[in-house]
Amino acid sequence: MTSLPPPPTPPGAVPGDDSAARRRALLGVGVRADLVGTADTARDLVLRTNTSGVDLALVDGVDALCQDLAVGLTTLRGSDPFNLRFGFLGLNPLVEQTSPVLAREGLRGAVVEMVAADPRVRRVVDLSAPAPSGDVASRRLDVTVSFEAVSGDPATLNTGGLASGTPFGEVAP
Repeated sequence: MTSLPPPPTPPGAVPGDDSAARRRALLGVGVRADLVGTADTARDLVLRTNTSGVDLALVDGVDALCQDLAVGLTTLRGSDPFNLRFGFLGLNPLVEQTSPVLAREGLRGAVVEMVAADPRVRRVVDLSAPAPSGDVASRRLDVTVSFEAVSGDPATLNTGGLASGTPFGEVAP
């Protein structure tokens, strides 16, 4: 079995600083899965070339956490046969509520519930969902959630309206 490469040393890090290794241990490592396109929520694994050939690209730390949450926000809860508690209950408010205001509040609650349920999230700091547009038929909502990871790192996840052609699952600088 191949061991994971050591985490990259951040620029300007003090020698002996093991914060990247601690962050990796707390927040995890995953296979990089980038969006296929901006008009869809499908993801594809990313390959990288190295000296011994081709391997799967990895993400770690806050990037791994944000990628996992982005995937969770596009997975219907109960649809994963290996983990029925994984996923998002935000589809129900969007299709069942006749009022855009109630749909927005239901969606906000579902996002907070999903993000806060991840054990790598210490607390949800902020959630913003702009007021629905005047179009009653519109069900597009951009939700931005800011949270603090157990490592103490702040992070922001922007849904970008999902499948609307805007970037989704990006980590804010």
